[in-house]
Amino acid sequence: MLRDASEDMVIHLKDRLRDIRDFLRAHRHEKQGAASEKRGYTDIEKLLGRAVSMVDDTLTLAETASRTVLPGGQQPELVIRPLVDYFGADPMEGERAFRRHMYRAAKALAATLEDREPPAMRETTFTGAHETLRQRQGHVLLALKNAKTPEAIRPLLAGLLAHLLQEICRTALSDPAMPAAAQNAETCIIVFAPGLLASGLALFDESLSASDLLDIATLAVAARRERMARSLEADQPIADLTAIFESLLTHLP
Repeated sequence: MLRDASEDMVIHLKDRLRDIRDFLRAHRHEKQGAASEKRGYTDIEKLLGRAVSMVDDTLTLAETASRTVLPGGQQPELVIRPLVDYFGADPMEGERAFRRHMYRAAKALAATLEDREPPAMRETTFTGAHETLRQRQGHVLLALKNAKTPEAIRPLLAGLLAHLLQEICRTALSDPAMPAAAQNAETCIIVFAPGLLASGLALFDESLSASDLLDIATLAVAARRERMARSLEADQPIADLTAIFESLLTHLP
């Protein structure tokens, strides 16, 4: 119990620190300068902007130093497991791996956004989605583990991916701390769907590397992101998303 509580506290603390970092970066004095033509800043606001920049620079330096000096502080390697591996006999280990792997994949994809605000990305979002699926779709997970043929696996797997994606996007889109520009269904699809799809593809071919799986999934999702975004807002989002995922699982390597 204490171990569970400690890990939950660490996850929430990391998410809060990321929120602070994002806030600081949004209020750096350089951004004030870029916006100065639209709005005049007072001397106090400019001074606070410079102070915020100094704090942000200090946090960035500390983060860089920790990756260099501390054991295991280097940039973590991208890992994608087959989806069923995240829901094995040890729920804690499965949740921990799912949270870390999906967060890293989403972070990598968010870094590629050029003209979009990234959605809210918190480790607790993946923790919640994992727990919800395990509790509500346990019978489907069991059926998937017992399925033997691709024809039996695909519809079950597609349904689970649809449930996970809907839950993750629902949480991100309802985050009150994020600006309206970041609450965009299509952006959520771009950032969150490829990691989940890659995990589904890994169930059929574990010979591909995590980066190859994610690249394949990213290209496939990019071609269907508008349809998937509309599905999130449809009357039957799970049914619509399941059909899209099953089609992708059928035609992708």
